[in-house]
Amino acid sequence: MGRLKNLLGISNNLADSFVSVSNLYFFRHIESLPADKTKSFEIDILKESIKPGDLTSKTVKDTIRKYKGWLFLEISKFKIDPRDIEKAIVKISHKSLKSLEGHYLCRA
Repeated sequence: MGRLKNLLGISNNLADSFVSVSNLYFFRHIESLPADKTKSFEIDILKESIKPGDLTSKTVKDTIRKYKGWLFLEISKFKIDPRDIEKAIVKISHKSLKSLEGHYLCRA
C-alpha cells in the first residue's frame, strides 16, 4: 500500500508541476500554436510523445524529457523500479487561450 501511495503522490506532483508557472515556457509555446490543435492534448512521458503529433517541436521534446527525468528521479527515491511503470500519460485541456493563468487542467 505504501508504494501505491508514493506513486499517487508522484503523479499528483507531476500534474501540478506540469501546469505550474515553472512550465510557463512550454505553455507560452503551446499558446502560440493554433487553438484548435491545442484545446486538448496528451503527453506520453515514457514514450516521449505528444498527441496530436503535429504539436511535436524542440520545446515540446525538451519539456517531455525534463519531466521524464524528474519522474525517474522521484520514483528512484522510493526504490521503485522504472520497469514497473507501464505508462505515464499527462492529459491537458484548457478553457481558453486568452490567458494561461488558471485555465489549464491536467490529469496524470
